[in-house]
Amino acid sequence: MMDIVKDMEVEGSHILAKQKTKETEKVLDYDYKKCAGCSICVDLCPKKALQEGPLQEIAKGLDAPPVLIDLDRCAFCGMCVNFCPLKAFQMKIIKKLPAEEKSPEAQEI
Repeated sequence: MMDIVKDMEVEGSHILAKQKTKETEKVLDYDYKKCAGCSICVDLCPKKALQEGPLQEIAKGLDAPPVLIDLDRCAFCGMCVNFCPLKAFQMKIIKKLPAEEKSPEAQEI
C-alpha cells in the first residue's frame, strides 16, 4: 500500500494543498484573490473536492475564498488547474529521484 500524506497551509491569498508520496510531491496552489467564483472548477471536479465558499460573507465584502478545497477528497488530478479561466489554480509536481541521482525534477502544470 502506498503511503500518501496530505497537508494544507495558507500563505497570504494562496491556499497550498500538498500531497506527498515516495515518488512525488504535488502542490496545488489556489490564489483565491484571482478567483471570480464562477464555480467551473466546482462543477467539473471528479471527486467533488471543491465547493462554493461562504457566499454571504463574500457578498458582504469579507475576505473569504470563493472556493473551498476538501483535502480528503482531492485526488490532485489537475482538472481545476486546466479549466480555470482566471488561472487561480496552479500545480507543481516534484518527482523524487532515487538517492543516487542529485536533484529532484519539478514540473508545473
